Amino acid sequence: MLRNVMRSLGSVARPARKVILPPSPAFRAGPVMSARFFASKKPKMEDGTLEGRYATALFMASSDNLDKVYNDLVGFRSMLLESKEFKLAVETPGIDPESKVKAFDAICQKAGTDAAVANFLKVLVENKRAHLLGRTIDIFENFYRAEKGLVLCKVSSAEPLSSAQQGQVKAAMTQRAEKGATLIMEYNTNPALLGGLVVKMGEVVLDNSVSTRLERLQTQLLAPVA
Repeated sequence: MLRNVMRSLGSVARPARKVILPPSPAFRAGPVMSARFFASKKPKMEDGTLEGRYATALFMASSDNLDKVYNDLVGFRSMLLESKEFKLAVETPGIDPESKVKAFDAICQKAGTDAAVANFLKVLVENKRAHLLGRTIDIFENFYRAEKGLVLCKVSSAEPLSSAQQGQVKAAMTQRAEKGATLIMEYNTNPALLGGLVVKMGEVVLDNSVSTRLERLQTQLLAPVA
């Protein structure tokens, strides 16, 4: 399905026609989105970037169906990461917008994508902002997690942690997290740390790695004696 859509896009590179849309809201309000938009709420966090404004508009248009919209967006992000053809077609400005819209429509119909997401994709294309799709999805994910009380906790170690060690880290970080928050644990290895851990939870970074401790010691040793 995706390969057929990409093939049809690859043969089209006509100059893009200019599309003029009203400045607000960021979306063209279709019958489904219009009702949702005016009975919606803003995300709990703000992002003033252009991508953030698109993500905010989509969030407000999908607050009554947030889980479905989020899962649909995650699916499109996976396609961007896994298919070079899809990524190229989305981000290439020379491809005719009408062809991009038709491709998105075909994918959305096949996947049963929420109407708000389908309209969002169309507006991105018509506003010549399709290349912002990946970053917009990432910001929407931040909005979604904030709404659901989900906090990403990234743990880096020099060597892989055992299941018991991962459990200890999660228990310790759960005590630091806000009451009612649910941690999304993500573990990775970085041999450059030499030992210890670096933990990033939300905006907080706890660095107890051997490499950082050595750097601090070196700084102290090289500091001029008072």
